[in-house]
Amino acid sequence: MSATGVVVVSAVALVLVLLAVLALYDAHAHQRAIVDAVADDKGDGWFVRLRRAANLRARSTGWGRRLDSRLAGATVALGPADFIFAVAAAALLVGLASRGLVGWVGAVILMALVVLAAERWLSWQQQKRAERFLAQLPELARVLGNAASAGLAVRSGVDIVVREMDAPACEEFAEVSRRLALGTSLEDALNDLASRLPSPDISVLVKTIVVQNRAGGALVTALATIAETLDDRRELARELRTAVAGAVFSGYVVMAIAAGAVVLTNMMSPGALDRLVQTLPGQIVLVVSLGLFAVGQLLIRRITKVEV
Repeated sequence: MSATGVVVVSAVALVLVLLAVLALYDAHAHQRAIVDAVADDKGDGWFVRLRRAANLRARSTGWGRRLDSRLAGATVALGPADFIFAVAAAALLVGLASRGLVGWVGAVILMALVVLAAERWLSWQQQKRAERFLAQLPELARVLGNAASAGLAVRSGVDIVVREMDAPACEEFAEVSRRLALGTSLEDALNDLASRLPSPDISVLVKTIVVQNRAGGALVTALATIAETLDDRRELARELRTAVAGAVFSGYVVMAIAAGAVVLTNMMSPGALDRLVQTLPGQIVLVVSLGLFAVGQLLIRRITKVEV
């Protein structure tokens, strides 16, 4: 790439980094689509208005709503557009910083790995919060059961959870309470909770509350049974994760060895990867290698993913 191209790419990277830093500085944990829609933005600066418009535009699409729900479930204080800008900036910086070691082809591959790592990190954060929420399930069942035993509606039980329980249960049910106050149905509000914390166990809890609220029944008994069953499921899941930890670690080690081999090859022969993709045999070798690594990772994930 020419010197002019390097300067242009560097400038774009710096602009994205600046936008990402400003977004992180200005982000608020509870800023969501409703707040953006009703806020009076006359006194806000141009950057805040630009961020708000970009996030609202993203949330008007299906992928933007899904990403916003994942960010909320991971307690990341960014809108969907903010997150995309931050990941793009990080990928460009990694690509520019690694170009001298691995060439442009290797830099592009590392940029793709940065994007993949950001997606995996977001899923990991969601899973961690879901596990903390599930650890509170017995107490949550007790609080909702006591409310039902006292003759209170589920809506009142939600408010009691917000007052008496710790995070993340109180935070998630505070969001449910806020949506109920805005006129959202109980079923939709609880389904939003399940989408923020994707877990089969949480889906079972939500469906139980919705069905019991709609059709009536022994909510106390149902919640107590669910709490006991999920305790056993979590114990079994921990044992399974321990059993497959070696295979998961081996998959990451193989990927690290591959990345190290690429760096060493390019250091011994600068520009080797760039010259490789300029020939048809080299392109075939590169595509086949990447395909084999991708298939290997998918197989490891399928083997180590055991549904409880």
